[in-house]
Amino acid sequence: MEEVAQLADVSPSTVSLYLRRPDEVSSRRAEKIQAAIDRLGYLPNTMAGGLASSRSNVIGVIVPTITNSFFSATLETLERHLRAAGYQLLIGNTEFDELREEELIRSIMSWNPAGLVLTGFQHTRKSLSLLTQSDIPVVEMWDYGKQGLDMVVGFSHQTIGRLVAEHMVHKGYRHTAFLSTNFQRDVRAADRYQGFRNVMEAAGGQVQLRELVGRSNTEETGQLLRDLMAERPDIDAICCSNDMVALGVMFECQRQGWSIPDRVAIAGFGNQDFTASTVPPMTTVDPPREEIGRHIARLLLARLKNDLPDAEKQLDLGVRLVIRESS
Repeated sequence: MEEVAQLADVSPSTVSLYLRRPDEVSSRRAEKIQAAIDRLGYLPNTMAGGLASSRSNVIGVIVPTITNSFFSATLETLERHLRAAGYQLLIGNTEFDELREEELIRSIMSWNPAGLVLTGFQHTRKSLSLLTQSDIPVVEMWDYGKQGLDMVVGFSHQTIGRLVAEHMVHKGYRHTAFLSTNFQRDVRAADRYQGFRNVMEAAGGQVQLRELVGRSNTEETGQLLRDLMAERPDIDAICCSNDMVALGVMFECQRQGWSIPDRVAIAGFGNQDFTASTVPPMTTVDPPREEIGRHIARLLLARLKNDLPDAEKQLDLGVRLVIRESS
């Protein structure tokens, strides 16, 4: 670092500041420092920097899956904004397993992270103990409605179910079903079901619940739908816990020759890229994927500068119902 500083004709502390928070260094000095880094092939020692400052430039992010496009959109936005401020993401994937999340929390905390981002409010007792005993800033994302450990950025999953149910009630559907990933794997799907059921039953409707045993693959979804329709042929609308489950339902309807929405209406959640191109286009709920990443970065950076008012620590970004031909 001293060699970089000498070549750039700045102080070592300015080089250190540039590596940690480049936005706080003037553009002229930043260009000189980066040119010196490139010429010398300098690589910062992240661990040594973390020991010196008691915090590394790493921010841990733990998500339930990296295969779903809406989590990846949040991660991409979050990484872009934090990278511009000199931070790097360390990403963990729980596969909806709370014990796996506990392991990841332990592992990430060993890096002295500057912050930690978790998905949802459901954590093991040991995880909660680790987090509450630490002074690391924590953001719980993709959920809303509880106090949370520290900061919260997300939306209400019960609202998602409510919006879909209100739309189906308005269209005249009353004999409905909720097809879902397993609630033990995805507790937020259970909240979406509760919101859907509350509205539908208040309107005099019925809701049949069916949960997938494994992951939401189209083969298992098709079998679940066939069994449901054989048992309850009066079903006229199906709310699915996510777009992949809804896609499996649509595939099976097409195999069986059941017209959508004349025979059965379908709605999903996620507004993934394919939903506008299905036949017919899929009704779904659009979550604020990029906005979540942007606001998490803003809150974390403000918190790390001790410049975050308590009133801004809990953000409900809301969701949007996208009505298409499938309902």
